[in-house]
Amino acid sequence: MRHLDIDFNRLTLPDGWSEKAQQLTDSLKAAKDDEQRSEIINKNQDHWKAVKPVLAALFNHKCWYTEAPQQGTDVDVDHFRPKKSVKETHSETVPHDGYWWLAFCLENYRFSCIVANRRRKDVDSGVTGGKADHFPLCDETMRANTPTCDLENEQPVLLDPLKATDVQLLQFKPDGEAMARFSKDRHERKFMRADQSIRLYHLNHTDFIRCRIELRDQIDKEVKSAKRYFNKLETGDADNDLAYEEAVRRLRKMRSKEAPFSSFCVSYLDSFRHKYEYEGVLDAVYL
Repeated sequence: MRHLDIDFNRLTLPDGWSEKAQQLTDSLKAAKDDEQRSEIINKNQDHWKAVKPVLAALFNHKCWYTEAPQQGTDVDVDHFRPKKSVKETHSETVPHDGYWWLAFCLENYRFSCIVANRRRKDVDSGVTGGKADHFPLCDETMRANTPTCDLENEQPVLLDPLKATDVQLLQFKPDGEAMARFSKDRHERKFMRADQSIRLYHLNHTDFIRCRIELRDQIDKEVKSAKRYFNKLETGDADNDLAYEEAVRRLRKMRSKEAPFSSFCVSYLDSFRHKYEYEGVLDAVYL
């Protein structure tokens, strides 16, 4: 997961999209009950689907949660705060009706792959993940129930790619597995948020781990090549200089925000940076 610094007010939206979104939101607020609100939402799903291409382009058509490329596959516009119901309140006497007033709110949208957004089992691992209508809070008593509530009072458990401090709570093992950056015994809240996000976003789905391992092996190959070429830079061989430049370019591309699973690539490359045998070799990768 990488931080996305997005100004939603500057996005180029389909003609009339914002005006219709406001009209639909006003209709939801005027609805007499949850059944009527649900009907409005169900009949107007195409409205948030209309901005899917806009959201996709903001992160090179990668899922905002998993960084998996989304070409030729089903994708969702996820409502970060669920629009109809909240799973964590289903056992309550009066379950939460969902953040219906945010159903047509652009700032509540996240471009998501179906693995991260829909509940499903990983056939290989047997683990079930997917955000769906989950939206746990650190303090349930602070949950917003009406449009007049201040959302800033909530403390979501799920990490949000739009928050720089959230994405820093994740890191990766060399085997491609996502894990919490902070330990449970010293930073219980930070650990809990990362741990639950990994589970609900299905960040350790077998397909994702397999892709990260492939990238790890590619990085190993490129780093070894870069070291070999770096050690020969004093020979004055133009071909060697060019080969070193190309190796650095490929590594820079792999860790760039636009690349698939780039947060893993950044994490894995950083493991080489301060090793004595690679001193100076990768400096150009970070320029």
